[in-house]
Amino acid sequence: MRSYLARAALAGALVAIGVAATRSAPAGAMPNFAQAYGVDCSRCHTAVPLLNAYGRYIQRSQYAYLEAAVLKKALPVWLDDQTAYDSQAGAPDTHRVIAGNVGIHLDGLANQDWSYHVQQWLYSDNAPGGLDTAWVAYNNLFHRNGYLEIGKLEVPAPSPYSQVFEISPYALPEITVGEHAYELDGNRWGAKLGYLAGSLSADVAYVGSDADLNGATDWLPAAGKTLQYRAAFMRPKDPLEAGVYGASGTYPISDGRIDRFSALGAYVQRDPTNGIPGVFFVYQTTNDRYPFAGASAPAVSHGYALDVFEPVYKDIVVVGVRRELLNDGMGDQSSVGNVDMTVRVAKYMHLYLEAGLSGTNTGNGVDRIGTPAWRAFLWWSMPVAKPRP
Repeated sequence: MRSYLARAALAGALVAIGVAATRSAPAGAMPNFAQAYGVDCSRCHTAVPLLNAYGRYIQRSQYAYLEAAVLKKALPVWLDDQTAYDSQAGAPDTHRVIAGNVGIHLDGLANQDWSYHVQQWLYSDNAPGGLDTAWVAYNNLFHRNGYLEIGKLEVPAPSPYSQVFEISPYALPEITVGEHAYELDGNRWGAKLGYLAGSLSADVAYVGSDADLNGATDWLPAAGKTLQYRAAFMRPKDPLEAGVYGASGTYPISDGRIDRFSALGAYVQRDPTNGIPGVFFVYQTTNDRYPFAGASAPAVSHGYALDVFEPVYKDIVVVGVRRELLNDGMGDQSSVGNVDMTVRVAKYMHLYLEAGLSGTNTGNGVDRIGTPAWRAFLWWSMPVAKPRP
């Protein structure tokens, strides 16, 4: 009982920190695109960082949907700090508040033809951090409807995989089948070709390593490379989006052989409008021809994720419920569920709270539900300078 009270007290302390910050936070917009345009974060987000239809359109255009002349009003540099608590984090971080997560961001348009994004963790988990993102894109292909992007980039996938307001990432795109762990939502070194016009958004990428700068030279076709793609119907003013995504690649197995794998998923996403909650639903299958050393048959996995979310107080408080069910095709089934709430406590600060449960089924019909995971996350992000008039 005391441990539960301690967790509740910690969550309350984080709320208090956020309230105190609200009283002293300066007025202004979120960094740094919102700052340049003089708009609130809700222009692009349902709940930061979850994107709405307009925000997803900007994301898919590699920022070319914006105007370089307007973005010049704001310095393209901003900082963020993340303070986190997880009751089930791996040792030695269990039941500890981790404040050492500090990042610096550089993003924007050099001109209307070129965009860029770099994110470097100065500290991550109280230790020196790595390179999260580093790409540059040329945006004047196919009559200005296409782009070519190179660097450590976001792989083609549904936007919530990388921009989600819940603390826990989605388990579905990171499913492990035998010795192979999928990375359908990660940032990886490679090249991406995209097209965005009317209601069609499509992109394809050839990617490899997810390492720091040492992964930038890992381009040669070999085990570990992946071709990933996405196609979706979407518009900047339409709350509904539907699409498919997939991947095909190779992975080295411990006995020296190669696993040739593929993935295919379909999804639908709708922003909360007119009193109807928002929803994100995805169904995914994977196929691993040689999932582990000595395997005598391929493994075909399947799973789904359902996320329902709703602003309960304007765009300041948003609550959500997520359920995921995964079957790795080898007799193992796992379930993940969580309830989340985010509160915009200041112009540059958001508080996230989560209660989660997970379970496993190893083929004997017994679902082993784990101890509830209590998580809290305080995210501060702020431009380094005021916008130019």
